[in-house]
Amino acid sequence: MSALLNEERIKRLGSVLALVPRHAVDMIELNDPQYTAVKKILDACGKSGVVLVVANALVSYRLSLQGEKYWAEFAEYVVTNGCSRDIYSFMRSFLDQSKGNKMMREQKISRIRKASSLLSAIYMEPDKYRDLWLLVESISRSLSAKPIEKTIVFAAKMAYYAFRALGIEVKNADKISLPVDRRVALLSSTSGIVEAPPDTIFQRLRDLAAKAWGKVSLISGIPSINLDALIWLPARGIERYIRIGLETARDEYSKRLVDYSKGLISWQLAREIAKEILYRDPFAKKPRT
Repeated sequence: MSALLNEERIKRLGSVLALVPRHAVDMIELNDPQYTAVKKILDACGKSGVVLVVANALVSYRLSLQGEKYWAEFAEYVVTNGCSRDIYSFMRSFLDQSKGNKMMREQKISRIRKASSLLSAIYMEPDKYRDLWLLVESISRSLSAKPIEKTIVFAAKMAYYAFRALGIEVKNADKISLPVDRRVALLSSTSGIVEAPPDTIFQRLRDLAAKAWGKVSLISGIPSINLDALIWLPARGIERYIRIGLETARDEYSKRLVDYSKGLISWQLAREIAKEILYRDPFAKKPRT
């Protein structure tokens, strides 16, 4: 499997991302619609909102809406219906009516049931779980799942957003892997850091992709938990642009990077990043030999 990692591409991408100022990464996170949704929840619930954020992250897969829109839907539900310490009943009621989370509903409800004891503990002592690695290990045990599973590390990322919204500093954020969803699987392929098609990466090589992005993180000096928003946000719907042409996709990705960073990433740097993230077209047909 490690033969599928392209160390040269990893080094090149990490070196370009190292040029991004830290305050630009901070700005991108503040402009992440998912952060906006989380802040809305925390403004309404205070610290007890942390557990709602974690619970929703654990069922944030196989969505029928883009992640940004789904989290806006959840935040609106929380604000409208109020906060609850009965997380299982609250999440079940939400999933009953959610437009963005319709698939595999019973499996998702079962996950919340399995994690109920932990979710109660988070509700009672949210500050304890500002140690994000403790949170990841605790969820892993509750669900009998690997600590690098996508929804588990995503829960840690969203908990980081929750504590950031509260003005509370987290611990052990540097131990958290980057969540590999379909969008990140696509970027893992287009950047060439994993030499496999996007579907193959998503279905069978997510752990390998997380390892590749971990190496990019080390080279760039940007922790994976922060690297996520930087690469993920500008890539919304980017497949459509790739299919039009790589240059079109790079232009769109660059524009979004500049916009999300409020100009703290220059157009020139954004273009350099876009060139490395969208290094190749993974959908291009190979010529017959």
